[in-house]
Amino acid sequence: MKIGLLNCGGTITESYRADGTIKRLLARDLIALSGQTDWIGYDIDPVDSCDLSFASLCRARDVMRQDRESEAFVMCCGTDAMEDVAYAAALLFDRDRPVVVTGAAIPGGNANADGPRNLADSASVARAMPQGASVVVAFAGRIFDPLSIVKIWPQAIQPFGPETAIRGSIEADIVTLRGSGVVDDSYAELDEADLGARVAIVMETFGSLDGFPDISGLDGIVVAGKGAGGFSAQSEGVLSEAAAHIPVVLSTRCAHGFRVNPAVAKYAYDRAHKLGLITAGYDGLNASKARIRLIAELGRASRSAKAGC
Repeated sequence: MKIGLLNCGGTITESYRADGTIKRLLARDLIALSGQTDWIGYDIDPVDSCDLSFASLCRARDVMRQDRESEAFVMCCGTDAMEDVAYAAALLFDRDRPVVVTGAAIPGGNANADGPRNLADSASVARAMPQGASVVVAFAGRIFDPLSIVKIWPQAIQPFGPETAIRGSIEADIVTLRGSGVVDDSYAELDEADLGARVAIVMETFGSLDGFPDISGLDGIVVAGKGAGGFSAQSEGVLSEAAAHIPVVLSTRCAHGFRVNPAVAKYAYDRAHKLGLITAGYDGLNASKARIRLIAELGRASRSAKAGC
């Protein structure tokens, strides 16, 4: 299987010089280090993952659409933003060919770098993925779905979790895949120009949402509520006022998002709905991923409105 490597930077591309500066490895360097012989390399945005954007993903998608030779793609990026990159890619990328996201915990220029192994494992996962599946993450012998994956440890050979996000494993080059395609939503029709909505994440600790942003400069808000979406009574007024003008999504500051028992809904849901807050479609998404989905939702609505003019 011919595989396209989409280089979006991260630790896997870092090679430290003697003076402490970083030389970024290019796609051709990563392919050489991993020993792959049938790969096509593309340098999309070889940067720190915190500098990646919707524009980066749209450029990667453009490359994939132009490449009709590769039968699957492996995209590498930094682990700090990998959960967001993977989820956004699952929403925006076409599903005509498998896409696996990976990276490294140890700089690619080190003798004991884990990147080459992760790249090889990702290729094995891509070969095992069913047609039409959404993006997955392969890292340190585990396969994760993009909906639930979060970075739990800032620096670790396996920094990701939770256990419920694991969708398989790679052991001795043997792939065990327990389902995929967990992201049903698709926004592959959106372009970079559609993804410019201004969406803020707000959070309260004790008391009300002090310092609430001026909604006149926003297109949407995601509330990172406590636990299962809890927020104080003091915040109800400002949230209700905001929801009367722009979409306000209720999420959670818990890393794994929350899901609601349909038989006994958490009281925060009922309160949120009475205030005009949105929850439908955002179960299981933490605040960061909820922001990504809301930007895509607003982009689709804007695109439809322009088409109807």
